[in-house]
Amino acid sequence: MSVWHVLSFVKVERRRRFNINDKIKELGTLLPKNMEGSSSELNGKDGRVNKGTILKGTVDYVKELRLEVSILRRNDELVMALRNENAILQKRVASKVEQHLSPSKDGILGVTFYIFVDICENNMQLENHANRLQSLRKELNFVKETDWQYDSIEKILGQN
Repeated sequence: MSVWHVLSFVKVERRRRFNINDKIKELGTLLPKNMEGSSSELNGKDGRVNKGTILKGTVDYVKELRLEVSILRRNDELVMALRNENAILQKRVASKVEQHLSPSKDGILGVTFYIFVDICENNMQLENHANRLQSLRKELNFVKETDWQYDSIEKILGQN
């Protein structure tokens, strides 16, 4: 191998190292100030760039950013799900209004939000009342079915 080839190789190697060092320094300037390896910690005790610290800080920062991206994507999915659910609920509300209120002679639906709320509240009260009656009927049937197992109150009190 000739001297010319060796010198050429040395130049290429020097240029490669310079490019690597330059990009490592640039990575250090891109890190947030509070991150390990950020530009505030670029130089070590001997005044040279601490490449390992910069690379470690960069890896940690990329991992942190990936986590944030996944959280943001999840939040976007939740927002979309809530929007879809909201649209469904709005359609239900509109259909309830149409079911409970008929248009006037002019074809104009004269209802306010408060009337709608009253209607919904009344419907909920009616549903709750119906559910409570059904529950009480079940309890009464249970008592009737199991009544034979227990002595009557008159017998316990000695009145019978």
